[in-house]
Amino acid sequence: MATDAPFNHIVDTGRDIFLSGILAADDLSATEECFASVGDETATCLRLIEQMLKTVSLSLADVTCVLVHMTDLADFGEMNAAYGKFFEKDREPVRTCVQVAGLLENARVEITCQARRYS
Repeated sequence: MATDAPFNHIVDTGRDIFLSGILAADDLSATEECFASVGDETATCLRLIEQMLKTVSLSLADVTCVLVHMTDLADFGEMNAAYGKFFEKDREPVRTCVQVAGLLENARVEITCQARRYS
């Protein structure tokens, strides 16, 4: 993740946690396979989000809201299939998915989310 950008990647308010938009390219250890398909990019983003949440003692189960930006909604099925593997059935967070003209790093998927600490 870029460290010189003028924003935080994660903000923890004590109860609510906000993550900035995450790209597969933000994972500095990502291999070429992480960018092979929209599904691979989606999985890479969600693994990175999972790692970020661990830094504040949370998990994907604590995510309440997700926003997915995609450069081509024709790839929605592939993104959705990869996305679905990360959340427990019937406990998925709310989600909005939108198509955008472009993303940084030539990404096809960018994911941002919010989580909540209940204890």
